Amino acid sequence: MQHPLPIRKIFHQCHRGTNKLQTGFSVIELLVGLVIFAIVLGAVFGLLEVGRSGRLNTNMRAEALQNARIALNTVGRDIINSGVGYPNVGALVPDNEVATLFGGTADADTTLDFVTPIYARDNTGSVNGTATDQITIAFIDDAFNNSISIPINGIASDGSQLTIQTSGGYSNAPCQVGDIYLIGGQTSAAALGMLTGKAGTDRLNFQSGAADPLNLNQPGAGSAIKQIALPGSLQRITLAKYYVVDEDGTGSNTGTLMRDVYGGATGWTAQPLAFGVENFQVQYIMKDGTVADAPASDQMVNIRQVRVSITVRSPDIDPKTNQPFRTSLTATYSARNLDYEKF
Repeated sequence: MQHPLPIRKIFHQCHRGTNKLQTGFSVIELLVGLVIFAIVLGAVFGLLEVGRSGRLNTNMRAEALQNARIALNTVGRDIINSGVGYPNVGALVPDNEVATLFGGTADADTTLDFVTPIYARDNTGSVNGTATDQITIAFIDDAFNNSISIPINGIASDGSQLTIQTSGGYSNAPCQVGDIYLIGGQTSAAALGMLTGKAGTDRLNFQSGAADPLNLNQPGAGSAIKQIALPGSLQRITLAKYYVVDEDGTGSNTGTLMRDVYGGATGWTAQPLAFGVENFQVQYIMKDGTVADAPASDQMVNIRQVRVSITVRSPDIDPKTNQPFRTSLTATYSARNLDYEKF
C-alpha cells in the first residue's frame, strides 16, 4: 500500500508549477514580436498610402477630363449649329469691320467684308509661350420670335440712321436694342446690323455712332444694309467667340478658355468654360479635304469640319512626380449646315 505524498512535497510541487506559469517573454521573443508587428503595421500603412495616392490621382484625372470635356462639348455644339439660318457665303458688313469684330489688321481694299458662319483666327493669344487660336461662330438665334423671321418691306436713310419698316401685320416687339440682326433680301446678299432703337410698332432704327459700338450700321455710302434688295426678312443672330485669356496676366502660367456672346446692352458677355488651359488649337477641314490652320478670308466659306484640341492641367500636384496632372482631348465636329445654301 502506497502512502500519500507528504504535505511539504505537495506544496513544493504546486509552488514550482506556479512559478512556471508566471514566467514572461524573453528579450528575443519580445524583439521578434515587435519586428513582426512593425512589418504588419508598415504593410497596412503602405496599402493606405497607395489607396490615398490612387484616389488623389483619380480625382486629378477626373477634374482635368471634366474640365476639357465641358469645353469641347460647348464648342462642338456651336460648331454643329454654325450656319443655321445663316447664309453660307456670309453676311455683309462695312469695310474692315471684320477686324473690329474679331481682331486682326484691316485689309487693303475698300470693298465690304463678309462675316462667314465660321471665322478662323490663328495664334491670337499666348499661354506660357504657347500660341493659342480663336474661332467665332455665327448662327440664327432660335429663341427669337419662336424661330420665325420678321418680314420687312422698306429701308430708309436720313444720313445718320437707317430705318427698316416691317411688313404689314408684323410688329417690332420681338426685337431688342443692342442685338445683332441679319437683314436678308430675296435677290441679294444678307447684311448684319445692330439695332439701336425702335419707333412705333413697326420701325427699327439702325443708327451710327456711339449707339453702334461695332460700327456695323454706317448709314452712308459704306453701308452694308443699304445693299439689301427688298422685300426681305430680319432675324437675330448669335455670335459666339472662343479664345484663351492668360489667368495671372504674366503669360507664364495657364489660361482660361472663354466663350463670348454678343447681344443686348451688355455687349460681349464673357463666360469662362475651362480653367488651367495650357493649349487651345483649332484646325479646319476644307471642302476639298485639305486641312488648314489659318484659312484665308475668302476660303472660310469652304470650311466643312472643325478639329478642336485642348490641353488642361489640374491645379493639384502629384506628390509622386511633383507635377500637375495633364490631359489633352481632341474632337472633330461637322459643320453640317454649311453643305447647302439657305439664302
